[in-house]
Amino acid sequence: MLKNFPSNNSSIFLLPEERIVLRTNPHCLFLVIPVIGISVFFLLYLFFACPFLGIVYRGLESACYIASLLILFFLGVVFYLDWKFNRLYLTNLRLIKERGIIGKTFMAIRLHNIEDITCTYGLWGRIFGYGNLVIESAGTYGKMVFEELPTPRKIKLMIESQIFYSNLNADRSA
Repeated sequence: MLKNFPSNNSSIFLLPEERIVLRTNPHCLFLVIPVIGISVFFLLYLFFACPFLGIVYRGLESACYIASLLILFFLGVVFYLDWKFNRLYLTNLRLIKERGIIGKTFMAIRLHNIEDITCTYGLWGRIFGYGNLVIESAGTYGKMVFEELPTPRKIKLMIESQIFYSNLNADRSA
């Protein structure tokens, strides 16, 4: 009988003798920048559109304020949840990608199946410390892409060291 070993404060299940080495979300800029952008848009909307709506249609100004603030709050929550539930887990045996707020998608690659790790980042990524990792494997999916990760070179080195240690342990046990 196969047992599920839940990890601490996580929605993934670990295999026997598996432990989480790294858990990360996209860089916090990809949460802060959209929230600031929609906040600026709604502040402009509140100061220009709602008073104009109140002049044209009496009594709708307060409803416009309430609706705008509710929409702003809802969009902020959606952006936060999208950021929060987009995770990369590195364990001593696998690399796991979790994505989704309500419906979830989990994708895992065993470390010994990883063939190539590519780290890319542009000008803004170099300045603010974020980038993308592309993991290619021998599996059916072929490739796993993690976008806007903080310190992608450091994460790449952590993955490579876990691959090295898992291969070393496999050689010792053989």
